[in-house]
Amino acid sequence: MVYIQNDLIQSNVPSAWYSSLENFIVKGKNAEIWDSEGNRYLDYVGGYAVLNTGHLHPRVIDRVKKQLENFSHSCFAFAPHENAVRLSEELNKRYPIDSKTKTFMVNSGAEAVENAVKIARYFTNKKAILSFKGGFHGRTYLAMGLTGKDKPYKEGFGPFPEFVKHAVYPYSYRDISDEDALMSVKNILNSVLDPSDTAAIVIEVELGEGGYIPASNYFLSQLRDICDKHNILLIFDEVQTGYGRTGNMFGSETVGVKPDIVTLAKGIAGGFPLAAVLGKAEIMDSIHEAGIGSTFGASPVSCAAALGVIDAFDNENILTNAKKQAETMNTVLSNLMNDFDCIGDVRGYGPMIGVEIVSDKESKNPDKEKTQQIISNCKENGLLLVSCGEFGNVIRFMGPLTTPIKQVEEALGIFSESLI
Repeated sequence: MVYIQNDLIQSNVPSAWYSSLENFIVKGKNAEIWDSEGNRYLDYVGGYAVLNTGHLHPRVIDRVKKQLENFSHSCFAFAPHENAVRLSEELNKRYPIDSKTKTFMVNSGAEAVENAVKIARYFTNKKAILSFKGGFHGRTYLAMGLTGKDKPYKEGFGPFPEFVKHAVYPYSYRDISDEDALMSVKNILNSVLDPSDTAAIVIEVELGEGGYIPASNYFLSQLRDICDKHNILLIFDEVQTGYGRTGNMFGSETVGVKPDIVTLAKGIAGGFPLAAVLGKAEIMDSIHEAGIGSTFGASPVSCAAALGVIDAFDNENILTNAKKQAETMNTVLSNLMNDFDCIGDVRGYGPMIGVEIVSDKESKNPDKEKTQQIISNCKENGLLLVSCGEFGNVIRFMGPLTTPIKQVEEALGIFSESLI
């Protein structure tokens, strides 16, 4: 069966779009999946941090089924539907920006980032954008330009927009301090970009693909001050940190800093494609009629699913469980770091934790080969994980926030047994 599946994939799908799992997935339930060979796994990939509420959450599926009894699609720009408006209302109430906000729905994180930058440049009538090395913002051209990790995302696809420049992101384990990163930002604004022509600074609250590296309150507060001083908009890319991943509903709450615009995707719709650009009302309202839009954005079905996700967060103590997960994970992983020379660092907000694998603690040399061996060992023992980081040597934990603590402990046990 494995060979048949591999042949089908190789014959019909571009080789660049490879799969980590050899067999087709056939069933999912919360934090567990089963493949076509009957193998059961704890899913700590979660569709790449999408399934914050797990596979097939009952509240999500119930909302979707009810929506499908009525209609499946309506382009919101032509025929509005209540799901999109109710969801926008919920997001506007919940995201921590002091002034009135408005929300625009699209399909994916990359599309959200593209629109956030598009809106920021229109509103400010400025051109330049500053983002960060290690950041990941998507695979469309502008999003790739913003992305600060070349391989594999940008290699061979350039040139990219010249109005985008990259500052250094704080990375204390690799001796890049907050002050180093702030100096990088200031140097670019002083000598490379003109602050009076810089529309926005785009940053992840915690790097995703870049290595699960959290930005501190101090660093982001200083960035906020820089933006205010030069009339630059601050855009938080919360595609991955949003919806409980950092232990709070939004990463902005975790770091205590408020942006002007935020992008949300991944976990907001329980596995259905949906993303959002939320920003201060005066910014969002500045665009001329039909200047933004999306055929499938604000899908009635995806918006129904997203309302089910909010219902789950409101009624099921998901954030409490996420914080308990983080406590359990940090305790176990910190102990393992003390016991294993190959674990150089354990870091992250809430249960959004990265484990950096090195050849040894003294040299801190990244060990991608060892990282992949640990991930392979975990898969053989029933735990799915993937790597990230500039050197491909950070193992990230992206399990559902609804995972029972017993299964969190099971996952950590498998990880412990898989270390080499």
